[in-house]
Amino acid sequence: KIWLSVSDEDAWVVATVIRGPQSGHVRLRRDDAPPGVDIEVERPEAEVAACSIVSDSEPTLAACEDIVGLGDVNFGAMLHSFRLRLEKDRIFTNIGPVLVVMNPYRPVDSCAPSTMLEMAKKTSASTDANDLPPHAHSSVARAYSSMVQGKHGTPQSVLVSGESGAGKTETIKLCMAALANISRSTGSTTEAALESGLLLEAFGNAMTVYNHNSSRFGKWCSLHFGADAKISSGVIQSYLLEQSRIVSAPSGERNYHIFYYMLAGMPEPLRSQLYLYDSPADYAYLRDGEAKAPGIDDATGWEELTSRLQLTGFDEAEQRTLFELLAAVLALGNVRFAEADAAEVANPSTDKEDNPGKVADAAALSVVADLLGMKQKELEAKLTTKVLKINGPSVFSKRLTRQGSTYTLALSPEQCGDTRDAVARAVYSAVFDHVIKRLNQTLGAGSIAASDRRSIGFLDIFGFENFAFNSFEQLCINFTNERLQAQFTDSLIKRQQEEWKREGVHCAHISFPDNAGQIELLDNSKGGVLALLDEECAVPKGSDEGYVSKMHTAFASNELYCKPRRGKGAALHGGKPGVVTKYDALQFIVHHYAGEVQYTASRWLEKNRGTLHPDLPKLLAGSSRPLLASLFAERAAADETKRATVGASYRSSLRALSQTMAATTQHFIRCIKPNMEQRPDHFNGQVVSRQLRYTGVAAVVEIQRAGYPISYTHASFIGRYRCVAFDKPELLAMAQSDPRQCCAGILEYAQKLAGESAPKEPWLESLLAQVGATKVWLRAEVLNALEVPRRSVTGRAAVACQRLPPPPLPHPPPPRARGRRPGR
Repeated sequence: KIWLSVSDEDAWVVATVIRGPQSGHVRLRRDDAPPGVDIEVERPEAEVAACSIVSDSEPTLAACEDIVGLGDVNFGAMLHSFRLRLEKDRIFTNIGPVLVVMNPYRPVDSCAPSTMLEMAKKTSASTDANDLPPHAHSSVARAYSSMVQGKHGTPQSVLVSGESGAGKTETIKLCMAALANISRSTGSTTEAALESGLLLEAFGNAMTVYNHNSSRFGKWCSLHFGADAKISSGVIQSYLLEQSRIVSAPSGERNYHIFYYMLAGMPEPLRSQLYLYDSPADYAYLRDGEAKAPGIDDATGWEELTSRLQLTGFDEAEQRTLFELLAAVLALGNVRFAEADAAEVANPSTDKEDNPGKVADAAALSVVADLLGMKQKELEAKLTTKVLKINGPSVFSKRLTRQGSTYTLALSPEQCGDTRDAVARAVYSAVFDHVIKRLNQTLGAGSIAASDRRSIGFLDIFGFENFAFNSFEQLCINFTNERLQAQFTDSLIKRQQEEWKREGVHCAHISFPDNAGQIELLDNSKGGVLALLDEECAVPKGSDEGYVSKMHTAFASNELYCKPRRGKGAALHGGKPGVVTKYDALQFIVHHYAGEVQYTASRWLEKNRGTLHPDLPKLLAGSSRPLLASLFAERAAADETKRATVGASYRSSLRALSQTMAATTQHFIRCIKPNMEQRPDHFNGQVVSRQLRYTGVAAVVEIQRAGYPISYTHASFIGRYRCVAFDKPELLAMAQSDPRQCCAGILEYAQKLAGESAPKEPWLESLLAQVGATKVWLRAEVLNALEVPRRSVTGRAAVACQRLPPPPLPHPPPPRARGRRPGR
């Protein structure tokens, strides 16, 4: 039996060879197949020879709590184990140091609050957290146990990642609850820490096509502990809030939850005071998306939101101010622009595209001005014009008006709309940052000493993304995952090397997989993908097309980068005439560790600059609303033109995060969704396989395969292969007295019996196999060769058993006498 890769949703199956090679092909029978799929298949002989053999551990896959313990770690066995365990509601599985969580899409007993409390009670009496079964609670228990060791403690981190819909948010909730239970922490700080994540869901989560409650930002939450080992303070840091969603809810998705909570639950008279309409369809920023999200009650969401704001330190006045600004963001989207009439334009143009824009709906603008606390005329002027300083001789343009050394540029209707959206994004992002700042005040972040080592940090980060249309946000997200994958791989390799060192196994000759090339391509400060984008942003007439063209030239010989495959732009944008050429010219492909992604650099320079025209921060800082004025005061005083780009700021913060995590003992949790339809009790092997690759879990198998993918304890190896040395009794006699030498002897003798297909060089001398202190370590080709004499011996034994005369049948019992029983 072998593990066979298939193209249907099973992905990997157990298959039995039913006919040997004929014309270079082998016929196999699958153990199972979906409806409509042939159970018998033919595959090339070379492909079958490269497949992993199903080991004796296959029947125990459902009970296997750590995949590495299978001995032969391969993709087929790993996938089959996940399938069997999910069927039994065992959603947690270890792969070495990695906890894999399979989203069941329904409540399971192992995650119930009562179960978590019971586990905490048992943990307190446990002498070794490493003996706990796979569970989010167990990962946290190990982190906590390691953290409290030593006089000053040892910082820990728990890294949770996965695709949208894989269950990251729920897993983080389980981890936080488990930590509070294990540490016996109570009080306002602990309560605020537990509620903070739920509060941020309202501001930073949204419904997407893959997940009804998708986090659209990354979050690092570090909890710190006092001398009594209980939670004493915490600090939260966010990464890369998805700003494009603020001004446009994609089809089939929604904007951020907070807007729908306000519309569904805000009571009178506050509702009227904030000029709120009744329906999302009344708002330009909401109407293109869905009004409802399955499983989310927006009215209840409002009640929980206000309760959590109160719990985390926001009084009624602060809450009202937040809602005023959020209502202003919604109202901004309803401000429309049209071309100014000829009579209204100082220098009218015969070219309509050259004519300036004007506000088409003064009533909508009036609402925004009131909510933002500023004069309507001043707001209108800043949305429809901008002031320029032009050095050198005078400049003439139909849309420029000179005032001394400055010029006022009248914006076109499209530019007015872009300015409006930029203000909306800036206000919402500032509110989001303010909420986090206030949470940190409540958590006592300011009291944390830089030298404090009693901490456990939780990283809830977006997983690798690859959509039909991938933009700047996806590049930043995937760059993040490249960085995290490098740390993940380094940790796995270090762990494996430490085990080999304990075993006395040589490993200097082993070359491990890494993604250093991808990180160099993206993050090289002197010419990487992101650096070239910053460079193009600094060019006076820089463009998206110019940026992509420079990359095509700079990375022409880089195997991790390539030009687009022509014609995809048409498919992505409906095949509209004139659009195909434009988008094809903006596309490029990066080969990430998880696979290739095609990006489209449309409006990337604008997104990367992330700046407002200098007039706008000053306008917002001059608001009569104290909160809004304070949010933009620092930005208004600075030079907006010298503001760091979004990409540069993000890379800097990501490096700082990487350094923070590198100073901790890391614990990894990977969340996986078993299917794309969010259906309980359904396992799609292809979907899971892709995620195992995207989340880096496949690296565990790759690292094992780079070294010694198969390992047996001495006793297991002797028990399985002693049959090949039955004619060497003196060798088998050492099984008890010197098992290590016995294993080495079996390997040497088996190589002589293996035949022509076995590797020719001496297995032990060439390090194709090594016998460690407690285990035998084998390359896959050695295992396959070992099976040849083993099958030969067991086959001859089976034939011999068939030749034996059958045992005599037992004599039938004598017939029982008929009649009444005694006593009747």
